[in-house]
Amino acid sequence: MGVKQTRIKDSDTTFNVVGGIIFALALLGALYPLLWMAMNSFRSNDELFSNPLALPQKFDITVFGQAWQRAGLGDAFRNSVLNSLGAVLVTVVISSPAAFALSRIRFAGGALILRILMATVLVSGQVILLPLFFVMRDLRLYDTLWSTIIGDAALYIPLSTTLFYNFYRELPVEIEEATRVDGCGRWSFYTRFVLPLSKSILSSVIIFTSLWSWNEYLYALTFLKSVSVRTFPVQLRNFFGEYRIEYNLMFATLTISIVPLIILYLCMQKSFVKGMTAGAVKT
Repeated sequence: MGVKQTRIKDSDTTFNVVGGIIFALALLGALYPLLWMAMNSFRSNDELFSNPLALPQKFDITVFGQAWQRAGLGDAFRNSVLNSLGAVLVTVVISSPAAFALSRIRFAGGALILRILMATVLVSGQVILLPLFFVMRDLRLYDTLWSTIIGDAALYIPLSTTLFYNFYRELPVEIEEATRVDGCGRWSFYTRFVLPLSKSILSSVIIFTSLWSWNEYLYALTFLKSVSVRTFPVQLRNFFGEYRIEYNLMFATLTISIVPLIILYLCMQKSFVKGMTAGAVKT
C-alpha cells in the first residue's frame, strides 16, 4: 500500500512539473512578442538592426510622447474610445434583453430566431461589408462614428446574445416564480435580479466587444473618410506610411494601442473567467 501511494505521489509530482514547464513556455510565448515590442520602443534603428534581441541601452519614455504627437493619436484615441463604448452599449442593450426573452418567454418562432442568431455567428464581417456600406450611405451615417458603431454591433450581437442566452437559461425558474408571488413583474425581475446576477457574463461580453471594436480595421477604413473621425488602427496605418523608417516610434504607437485593453482586462479578469465558464459551456 505504501509503495502504491509513493508511486502515485511521484506520478503527481512529475505531472505537476511537466505541466508547470508547459505553462511557463506557453506564458513566455504569449508575453514575449509584447515585451519585445515594448522594449524596441526605446531602441534606435541602429540598435534594432545590429542586435534585435538585445536590451535597450537607455529607457527614454519621451519616445511615447513623440509618437503620440507625430502620429496625431489624440483624436484617433478619442474616436476609438467612443467607438468601443458605443459598440459595447448597443450590443449589451440589444443582446441581453433579447437573450432573456428567448430563454424565458415561449412564443411562435422563438426557436427559429435563436437558431438564426447562432448561425449568423459564423458569418464573416467581410460578407456583409458591402450591404452595410449601402445601408450607411442611405441612412446618411457614412463618415460618422455611428457607421462603425452600428457595423461593429451587427457583428457582435449574435455571439453576445448566445452567451447571454446560455447563462439565463441556467438560472433557476424557481427564483422568478418566487418573485412573482411577491408581485414582481417580468421586467422588474430582469432589472432587479437577473442583471445583478449576470455581472460575470456581462464582463465577458464587454471585454470581447471592446477588444474587437478597438482593433477593428476594415469597417473603419471603409466607413470613415475624414481625418477627424479616424480610429486608432486607421491612423496607425497612415503613420506607418509616413514614418516607416523610425521603428522605435512605430513600436511606441503599437504599445500605446494595447495599453487600454490590458487595463480593461486586468480590471475585469475575475468576472471574465467566470462569465466564460458560465456562458459558454452549453449551446
